[in-house]
Formats: sequence, C-alpha cells, structure tokens
Amino acid sequence: MNLDRIRAAVREKLDSGDLPPEKCLITWFGPGSGQLCVVCERVIAAADIECECEHPRGGLMRFHQACFAAWDEARQDMAPA
Repeated sequence: MNLDRIRAAVREKLDSGDLPPEKCLITWFGPGSGQLCVVCERVIAAADIECECEHPRGGLMRFHQACFAAWDEARQDMAPA
C-alpha cells in the first residue's frame, strides 16, 4: 500500500471514529506478529516492523510502522492548538 493510500485510510478512520485521536500510553516496536494492521487491515508479517500501541481508551492497537507514522502525524494535525 502506498503512502497516499495509507494517509487516506487514516483520515477516513479518524473521521469515522474507527481510529482514536489520542496519543498512545505506551508504544513498542518489533517484528510483525501476523496480526492485522488497524489502518490498512493487512497482515503484519514477521519481516515487517510492527508497532503495538496501548491506548488510553483501553486495548492494544497494532500497526505497520508506516501506518503508525501516518496515524500519529494525522492525529497530531487534528489536535487543538
């Protein structure tokens, strides 16, 4: 998935409430675990970098590294000044 598509998916999911705008409490990076990415909904393979995000609303979100970066940038852009 290219970066423009990732950014579009992030914006859609932030607008619909499927992705939260709040910052993660704790974030870990490591090899993919075979789980689905919350942004692109594709498997995060062992060869990929996976980001696990413990969210303040509860639960754990998993992202590809690029999907996490796009979400983190977009959610910060949405934050009130």
